[in-house]
Amino acid sequence: MPLLSVKNLVLHYRTRKGLVLAVDNVSFDVERGQTLALVGESGCGKTSTASALLRMLPRNVGKYEGKVELDGTELMGLDDEKFRSDVRWRRISIVFQGAMNALSPMIPVGQQVAEPLMVHLEATKEEAFAKAEEAVKNVGLPGYIMKQYAHELSGGMKQRVVIAMALVMKPSIVILDEPTSALDVMTQANIMNLLKTLKRDESLSYIFITHDLGLSSELADAVAIMYAGRIVEIGPAENVLPNPQHPYTQKLLGSAPKLRSDEKPDSIPGAPPDLIKPPAGCRFHPRCPYAFDKCRVEDPPYFGERDRAACWLLEPGR
Repeated sequence: MPLLSVKNLVLHYRTRKGLVLAVDNVSFDVERGQTLALVGESGCGKTSTASALLRMLPRNVGKYEGKVELDGTELMGLDDEKFRSDVRWRRISIVFQGAMNALSPMIPVGQQVAEPLMVHLEATKEEAFAKAEEAVKNVGLPGYIMKQYAHELSGGMKQRVVIAMALVMKPSIVILDEPTSALDVMTQANIMNLLKTLKRDESLSYIFITHDLGLSSELADAVAIMYAGRIVEIGPAENVLPNPQHPYTQKLLGSAPKLRSDEKPDSIPGAPPDLIKPPAGCRFHPRCPYAFDKCRVEDPPYFGERDRAACWLLEPGR
C-alpha cells in the first residue's frame, strides 16, 4: 500500500472572471522512502496541489474535493481542527519556496523551529528547544544559530533552518516546494546533498516540486509532469527522463542546455492556457507540434503501464 494515495484531487479558485481550474482531477501515489518529483512550468498547479494536500486554502476556494489517503487514513473526511492537530506538520510538512519569507524577522530561529513541538505535542519549552537544537544540528548547522535572527543567516543557512522546521516533528512525508530556487549553484548543490542524506538516514518520503527536470533527476524516484492543472505523464524517473512519452515532457527535456553537445536547446511555442477557460480536448494541443483533430476535441486518457502519458499519439493502433 502506498504511503500517500491521491485520487481525483480538485482545487478550483473563484474569481470575478470565473473558476480557475488550478488542480483538476490530479491522481498519484507516493511510496514509502520514495521521492516523487512534480514538474511543470510556473502556473501549472504544482504549489496549489501542495496547498490542497496540506489544506492551506485561500478564502476564494470554489471547489475542493477528491480522495487523499495517508498511511491508511482518509484525510478529506477529517474536520479542520482534527487535520490541523493530527496531520499538518505532524504527518505531512512542507519546505516553503523562499526561506526568508517563511521565517519571521522578529523571532529567533530556534524558537521558530521549536514552536510546532509546543503547539502540536504540548512539549515544555525546555523539551522543545532541546529537540529543535537536535533538528538544527541534523541539517548541518551549529547550535548557536538557535539564538540568531533570520537576517543574520546566509541564504543557505536560512534554507537549512526551514528544512529543520519541516523535520522537527518527524513527519512521514515532506513537500519540498522549489527548495533551492533562490540559491546560488554551490549552495543549491549542498542543499540537494543534504536532502539526499536526510532521505537515506531518516527514511523520508518527498514530494519535490520544481520546474527543473535536470534538478529533479538528482532526487526523484518517480516523476509526474504537470500541465494546466493536470498530470500529463507519470512514471519511474528511470523511464520518464531518458524516454519521455508526452510531447510536453519531450519539450521540457529538450529546453535544458546540453553540456557535452552543440545541440541548441529546444523551446515550447506559445504560452500556457488560461485556466479559467482551458482549451477543449488535450490542454497542450495549441502548443503541440504533433496535434491532430482528435487532440482538439477529446480529452486523452492515460496510455502505458509503468510510464503513463495522456496523449492520443500513444493510442494503440496509431
